Amino acid sequence: MFALAWKELSRRPGRAVLSVLGFMLVAWLVAAAMCIGRAVREAASEPLRVAGADLIVYRKSAPCAFAPVKLPKDLGAMTMEDVARIRALKGVRSASGALVVWAFEKGQPTVVTGVVPGSVKAGPLRQYRSGERCCVLEEGRLFEPTERDVTIVDRAFADQRGLKLNSMVRLGPREFKVVGILKVAGVAVIGGGQAYVPLATAQEMLEQGPIVVYAFVTTDADADADADATRLGDEIRAIVGEGCQVATQESLPGEISRAVAITAGSTLVFVLLILISGGLLIIRAVLSSVRERVVEIGILKAIGWRRRDVVRLIGLETLMQGALGALPGTVLGYVTAFVACRHLNLKLPGAFNSYPACATTAPASELMLTPTVGPVGVIAVLVLTVLLALVAGVIAGRVVASRAPMESLRQA
Repeated sequence: MFALAWKELSRRPGRAVLSVLGFMLVAWLVAAAMCIGRAVREAASEPLRVAGADLIVYRKSAPCAFAPVKLPKDLGAMTMEDVARIRALKGVRSASGALVVWAFEKGQPTVVTGVVPGSVKAGPLRQYRSGERCCVLEEGRLFEPTERDVTIVDRAFADQRGLKLNSMVRLGPREFKVVGILKVAGVAVIGGGQAYVPLATAQEMLEQGPIVVYAFVTTDADADADADATRLGDEIRAIVGEGCQVATQESLPGEISRAVAITAGSTLVFVLLILISGGLLIIRAVLSSVRERVVEIGILKAIGWRRRDVVRLIGLETLMQGALGALPGTVLGYVTAFVACRHLNLKLPGAFNSYPACATTAPASELMLTPTVGPVGVIAVLVLTVLLALVAGVIAGRVVASRAPMESLRQA
């Protein structure tokens, strides 16, 4: 049967090549869609993984008037009491706050982030020890709980200002001693700044009491995580009040852009559309091919071939064509995905990127798209393409095999 199927493909090379190209196109599109969708989902969710949080809580408000130290853009304040109430909610494992301010000196702003000294469980400094695609403490140390006028500065800011360990730097109205230099290792950081100071010090500089602008919330592991996140979101909004926003790994792509949300959330839909539309075209092409062979198939049935033998032959021919097109199509799809991801420029939304337009260094807001070639994805593309070929072959084989031998031979 295999030799007969291969002989038939060799006898009509032009039509066989067209069929192989059709399957290759399907595999190409499916592989590209799956790879790009996965890369976008990973990039959009990475800032929350880096922060060690499942939910990011912030508040929108009208921009405040100019002051030597002010809240950035349209971010509003949440009290430490709000953070404590969030921490007490059922299903919340931990909640910590961060305060981002713009500190002006001679009209030039510096983005200063206040964090809790010694806390790396959640927040912009969480992974400074491991350096896992985030914040590497290149020099110096983290804050001590009792310190006040000390700072850790971003490497780009340190180079721009000529700062080294133990240098003094003015951030708004106060001078700080540099105790550490931080390098952001190619990832977008929520609540990142040019300089990091103890949270209590940032609150003193702002002179608005014990407030924060971000709450990093980590939830308990739950089988029904989506429902739990929805419930927590509603409860957190009730605590914080007007303007409260709760970002999750599911909602963050939509806050980045509509296109990112569609790409991240609709990969399965895209794949199904590709398979359905490609499958219909391939089935039509296979039917057209076998209709040219009704006489040949009529002879086979006349000499004793059963209906299932004809279906098996046509299915095997189409299966071979699908296998020949699946592998190069998958390779082309992943190559396309890598090229596309290299040229996509995605950034965190402004609510998480609190740098002013006139900042002297760029914020760590670029989302890194890192497409990967995994065995599961490759096998899935190959299997889907081959299954499509098998379905097309079986359908076409059943159509042509349903004709009586004499009816087929009359067309001779």
